[in-house]
Amino acid sequence: MDCISPLNYYRIEFKGKKMQRDINVRLGFHPHFIFYGRRRLSSGQGLVQGRTDGFTLVELLITIGIAGVLAVLAVPSFSSFINSTRQSSVSMQLVSDLNHARSEAIKRNNRVLVCVRNSAGTDCATGTNWQAGWLVCIDADSDNTCDATSTANPNPLDVRPTLNSNLTLTGSAAVIRFNPDGSQGSGTAGTLTLGGTWTGVVARTITIAVTGNISRQ
Repeated sequence: MDCISPLNYYRIEFKGKKMQRDINVRLGFHPHFIFYGRRRLSSGQGLVQGRTDGFTLVELLITIGIAGVLAVLAVPSFSSFINSTRQSSVSMQLVSDLNHARSEAIKRNNRVLVCVRNSAGTDCATGTNWQAGWLVCIDADSDNTCDATSTANPNPLDVRPTLNSNLTLTGSAAVIRFNPDGSQGSGTAGTLTLGGTWTGVVARTITIAVTGNISRQ
């Protein structure tokens, strides 16, 4: 073994072969060698000092750089996925509540409303912006407001919270009415459009026909 500073050169003779190889091993830190250890060449040949499988500093920095670029590209797509999932969830909840209101109107033989909720969540508000949430309530006297609540007849029947700030919900009116026969209480079809503020959003429209049938697109 010859020792030449700052490098040591080990000469290894492979058993059964007339071939020699010089292995250059750095004693200490070297930018091209990070991980060191021992490995066995083959049975009976003993252990030699050498470089095990690992990463150079340059390879590690390149890998980190690529991972950072991929993360930057993935974040917008992931955000859009989350927003689309929220949109689907709200759409299904709204359709479910409309169907519930219609069935309650038929069952109770009274008018039932689905409307923009007020800040307290106790009655209908005004306007066509439904982003603050909605509620389902009984309107037996047909005055487009929720009847008083009681222990025997709690009212409203359902109250939904304010939507996520990335979602928008606009109605053709502040109130959707269902009559005791299941029909919708206005002369034209009502619509609720659920959209969003993110790039590439596809708005979903819920239509309540004059007959009371509910469809989603």
